[in-house]
Amino acid sequence: MTNLPVIDMERLGACSGDRGLQDTAAAIRSACQDAGFFYLEGHGIDAVSITAAFEANRKFHAQPLPIKQQIAYNRWHRGYLGFGGAQLKASSRYKPASAPNLMESFFLRHEVAADHPDRLEGRPLQGPNQWPADPGFKTAISRYDFMLRDLGLRLLPAFSVAIGQDPTFLQQYFNPPSTALRLNHYPPNPAKGGQEAFGSHPHTDYGFLTLLLQDNVGGLEVEGDRGKWFPVPYRPNAFVVNIGDIFARWTNDVFRSTPHRVINKSADRGRYSIAYFFDPNLEAVIDCFPAFRETGVSKYEPIRFIDYFTGRLDANYHRAKTV
Repeated sequence: MTNLPVIDMERLGACSGDRGLQDTAAAIRSACQDAGFFYLEGHGIDAVSITAAFEANRKFHAQPLPIKQQIAYNRWHRGYLGFGGAQLKASSRYKPASAPNLMESFFLRHEVAADHPDRLEGRPLQGPNQWPADPGFKTAISRYDFMLRDLGLRLLPAFSVAIGQDPTFLQQYFNPPSTALRLNHYPPNPAKGGQEAFGSHPHTDYGFLTLLLQDNVGGLEVEGDRGKWFPVPYRPNAFVVNIGDIFARWTNDVFRSTPHRVINKSADRGRYSIAYFFDPNLEAVIDCFPAFRETGVSKYEPIRFIDYFTGRLDANYHRAKTV
């Protein structure tokens, strides 16, 4: 945990035959069984797009609160979620948090066409995105969102091989994927600056895969053995990647969904990050893969992803505006 592994995606195309895929898959398997976290480099997301996304993040959160609240977080789990909007209630490892997270966020999810049957029927998570009035924001964030979706799809063959399957195996569960982009701002912490001022309380991520970019303020920590917490330092233009509870369920917890938290310890600097959640199709049934059933037994009952996911969202974001 003191030094997270670094995986370079350039090896996927740099080696002849399938050597690059096999090597990358082996590195992913080792990282996911050990730490559940790793750094990802050579991902192909250009620095200009990353810089533009962070500038859009900072500019959005610098606006007056009444302007941000014009696109308040809605029942489709999209839009602006202000301070106090999220409080950890549903977690398999932690008791409910005593206070909301000290952060604000903007949520964008996968696009759903206006005439799509799921949207017309009002199905969970299948509603419209909300955008601020700034056209430059939409341009930068839409581009970044598209690039991250492509990155998630490019990673699927390596993750498929990492669990001992054919490179195309996981694709069947991501046709299409459900996704979420979250632009985060954690304010400075001059008053407390201690262990109780959680920007994000200890938790595990809900889904399959998280791709995070963070600035150099610091504050992200992962839980190691015996409950000790370790920092995840900033690494320029590298994603911090971790797997979530859905992948853990698929592998009977052989691949670790590792708890993590955020504490901005800076007294004068806000922390900014951009998290991208790459998840299965909402209708996908999550059941332990046969190769991971110990003596034929799974720890978890099969469940549709949408049922599992909306249950977690509705519990933890109960304070949000839901109109």
